[in-house]
This record gives sequence, structure tokens and C-alpha cells, in this order.
Amino acid sequence: MKLEILTEDEIARIDEASIDILAETGVAIFERQSRDLLRREGAQVDDASARVRIPERVIREALESAPSRFKLAARDSTKSIQLGSGRTHFTNSATGIKVLDHITGEVRESVLSDIPVFAKVADALDNIHFYGPTVVANDIKSNMHFLSEMVAAVENTSKHVTHESHGTELTKLFVEVAQILSGGEEEFRKNPMVSVGGCPVSPLQFDGANTEAMLECARAGMPFDVLSMAMGGGTAPITLSGELAVINAEVLAGVAICQIVNPGSPVIYGSVASTMDMRTGVIALGAPERAILNAAVVQVAKHYGIPSIVGGISTDGKLPGDQTMFEKTMTGLPLVLAGADIIFGPGVLSSATTYSVEQLVIDNEIAGALVRVREGMLVDEEGLALELVEKMGPGGAFIGTRHTLEHLRKDVWFPQLADRNIADNWMKLGAKDMRQKAREMVLQILSEHSVNPIEEEQRKEIGRVLEAASRLA
Repeated sequence: MKLEILTEDEIARIDEASIDILAETGVAIFERQSRDLLRREGAQVDDASARVRIPERVIREALESAPSRFKLAARDSTKSIQLGSGRTHFTNSATGIKVLDHITGEVRESVLSDIPVFAKVADALDNIHFYGPTVVANDIKSNMHFLSEMVAAVENTSKHVTHESHGTELTKLFVEVAQILSGGEEEFRKNPMVSVGGCPVSPLQFDGANTEAMLECARAGMPFDVLSMAMGGGTAPITLSGELAVINAEVLAGVAICQIVNPGSPVIYGSVASTMDMRTGVIALGAPERAILNAAVVQVAKHYGIPSIVGGISTDGKLPGDQTMFEKTMTGLPLVLAGADIIFGPGVLSSATTYSVEQLVIDNEIAGALVRVREGMLVDEEGLALELVEKMGPGGAFIGTRHTLEHLRKDVWFPQLADRNIADNWMKLGAKDMRQKAREMVLQILSEHSVNPIEEEQRKEIGRVLEAASRLA
């Protein structure tokens, strides 16, 4: 099954509008190296205001050099993923400031020790294809918390790890850890086990720390996700097409910077944008407009031939439950049908302030169901099964046939948490809702699941990097 929000003509109009924004309005880049690089490429630069007007030629050349397919490698090579393959992958939402504690049931400030819990559970879930530190280590007060979070993640999952970084020196340490894990600088370029993402400051601004990180990642060949966080009615037009034009302009500017620094460096076209709830002033992550907007983002990214990451399976609900499930399904399905390369959202609650490991397990199940919907049905001789229908005839039972057994796992999706028993049997089994069953699964994973350890020599090298980082704090 396939969903297209925009026609080809509409995509062309979005492209034209964004090119006009970049050339006429420009972007503010509060980082000198990037302004100088763009100036040398022919951009009009006003250093006093940091305004940079980027000509169309620069954008088109950048799009030509950006790769359409590349790998996000994992310590366990069987868990590496290929972006641009046509498959939709899922990763947890990240960098929250609070946790819904799965033991106490209380919402509290997040700390570093929460990351191993989320990482280990994510490592065990089939539909969470890579991991980013879910929450912020509020117990580490310096900017070096980013590095500590990343290391805690790579130690507790053998999947690919992604995170954010700030500034030149910190990002060099990120790159160094990533190269240690991959087996050296050249091996890292072929098999990057860590990636980084950063957000323009909507509307149309690039701050110093994030832009410095983007430059260092591009130089090292580290995949970088340019992730717009535009908010319709707040930091972008409230109309969806107007917001999309701003998103596109922000991402294209980031892509251009990366490709000027290192042509061919892997970039991901990202959006976690939505609309503002005008009653509260909060970004509405469970809004239907978000699903429409980010499905359109996927189309635009495909038009440019760049892998996409978009926010979905998201919610403004505060706890696992009815609002949360309604919004997560609504914001996830259109993105799966649109063919997003990555959907960023599992684990999130409360407008991306609170995160829940129970919700991560539930969202893993949602993701599996959504992918099954996208697969649709195959209409061929085997699927139609006319000979079998003829053989069984009116009143026949298909349950014990070879055809049913052969297609049972291929054609039918089986939930782990959702209950399909009749009510009486459900009551006899304890009348557990999905959250209760998810908590049990979390506890089982934490007690039984093992993660492939980092090699001892690599662990020592990473410790040396962390020690160097502590002197910078």
C-alpha cells in the first residue's frame, strides 16, 4: 500500500518556494566557518547579521553529491541497516528530560542510569532498528553529558547508535569513539556505527554549536541528520504547505553545508515538525496535521533522493492509554504508507518531555502492525488458492490444511501484547491491559536479555576518551 500527499506539480512548487527562500530571504548561520564556505561557493554573506543567501546552483550541486543509499552499521553486523533500500525502520524518540518510572509508576527527572535500561530493552525489540539515548542525563551538569549518554548507549546495545553533539571539541570526541568502535578511521567511513543529528533553529537559523558539530561529522564521513523542528503557527506559517517550504529550506541549507565540506558525506533529510496548539502554545505531536506534514516530507526527500527520518508514533498523551494509542497510530500509519526510511518516535509521551520503557515496548508492537498494513496483499495463484477452495468446497474447514500452515506466519501478524481472547478467558488470565503486559516484558528483558559486550581493548580506548573529555568539562 502506498500514500502520496503531494502531486509532482506540488512537489515542484515546494521546491521552488524553498529555493526562493534560500536565495532571497536567506538563513542566519551563527558559525563563521560555514559562512566562509558558502561565501566561497558564491553565496551572499552579511557577517554582521549572519545572514546568508544561498544561490540555487549551490543547492542543486549539493543534492547531486548527497548519497541516496548508505549504511548505519551496528556492532552486531546482522543488525546493520541500509537506508534508501525502500524499507521503513524505526528508532526511539530521544533526549527527553523526564522518565515514567516502570518500577514506581511515577514521573521523575531522568538520569544517566536510565539510558542502559532503555538501550537494553531497545536491543531486544525486533522493530526498534537502532537506538539513540532516550533521555538526558540530568545528573551530569556539563555539556559532556552528551558523550556520557552516547557511551552508555553503545555499551548496552549492539545496534547502531545515534545521538546529538554540540561544538567542535565534543564532536571530535564523538567521532573518536565511533572510530574506535568501527575499527579505525577508514573502516568507520565504510561502517559508521554511530551517527549524529542536529536541528536548525526554526525559522531559518543555524546556531554555532550544532553547526560546528555538523561540520565535524561531515569531515569524518559520519552520517548526519539535518532535523527541522519547525512549528506551524509559531516558527513557520500555520499552513502546511508554507511550513513544508520552511522545513525544506532549512534541511537543504544543512545538506549544502555538509556537501561543501565533504562531497558525498551521508546526510538524512529530517523533520520532527508539527503544528502549534494555539490554546496552549505547545507543539502538538499527536496532531493529524503532523501526520500529513511529515508524510509530505517523505515525498520531498524521495524527490531529492535523500533518505528520510520523520517524527511519528508520537503523542501528547501523558500516560500509556487511550489518547496515546489513538495519536500514535494516527501519526505513524501515514508515514509508513508514504515509505519513510526512518520513523522517530517510539517511547515518547507527553509532547516529547516524558519517556517510558513500557511505552517503548508497546510502540514496538504498533510498528510491527503498521508495517503489516503497508505490506497489503499479494494477488497471485498461491494467494488466491483456487484449487484449495475447490477441494474444500462449501462448509469446508481450512484450519488444518498445508496451505494454512505454510502461510500462517507469512500472511498473518501476531501481537505479543494485544489480547485476542474472549472476555472470559482474558479474565482468567489476569485481565491484564497492554501496559501491565509491557511492564512484565520489560522486567523479563532486563533480567534475561544479554547484549554483546564491547571488546576490552575498545572499552579501554573509550575510557581514555572519556577521561580526556572530563578535562574539557
